[in-house]
Amino acid sequence: MNRSWHFGDLEFVVLWEKLTGDFLPHPFTFTSRTPLYDDFQREKYETSLRMRDGVDAALVRAFESLAHPDIRVAVHSWDAQDPGRADGWIRLLAGRRGDRGCLVAQLPGETPRHSGGFTIIECHALVLADAVVAALPEVNPGGRGDIPLSAAVENHDHSFGISPVAAPGDDAEEHVRAFLRARHDRIGIIEIIQGESKFGPRGISAHRIEFRDLSDDGRYAVGHSAPWTAMSTDAARLKAIINTRIADIVRTIRDERC
Repeated sequence: MNRSWHFGDLEFVVLWEKLTGDFLPHPFTFTSRTPLYDDFQREKYETSLRMRDGVDAALVRAFESLAHPDIRVAVHSWDAQDPGRADGWIRLLAGRRGDRGCLVAQLPGETPRHSGGFTIIECHALVLADAVVAALPEVNPGGRGDIPLSAAVENHDHSFGISPVAAPGDDAEEHVRAFLRARHDRIGIIEIIQGESKFGPRGISAHRIEFRDLSDDGRYAVGHSAPWTAMSTDAARLKAIINTRIADIVRTIRDERC
């Protein structure tokens, strides 16, 4: 049976530093509510003492999957109409190591920079994408169908959704313009990244997917590579998109090991 754990924000920070020797990873945030540095260090020490007997082998394996994964998936998403709304933020980190998978969700705090705690869920490596998508709000697929964006991206810089589309009059370009102008309820970024490469940081394979939830319409996903297309996306298709990128990285890892 897959296990799960819940920790307060400082508890998770203390565990992360103890078990990984590193700082809290992207996309997570932590802001202490203790104003003085010495008091904060004392609070961390007391938290570490309180938790030292609660760390078992399963929890250590979960942190290994997150800190030293074969593949990691990081998600951050926000309320497009009110980015300052703390409970509109979603921050997820998932990792797969061998046949094990693990997902951590940061719960919202009183501001976008605060945390209300962290929930950790074990899963099998093959259902990591399922766990990630299940942690996102469920939204209907976009009603406009798939929208080719390649012409717009090739003619301008790669800041998707920021640069205007140039020449007026073309139906396809007008369709793209209407999509980019549409009101957004939510925007999110999904990053799928190789854990490490024998060629160093430059050899790491990475993919980026942006999803947009349009008001009175639905969800679209855009892979940040050619052919640039806003894909009308339900949960099943988003899982498939993520799994395709994961499979690409798995092939890269296998090639490096040959």
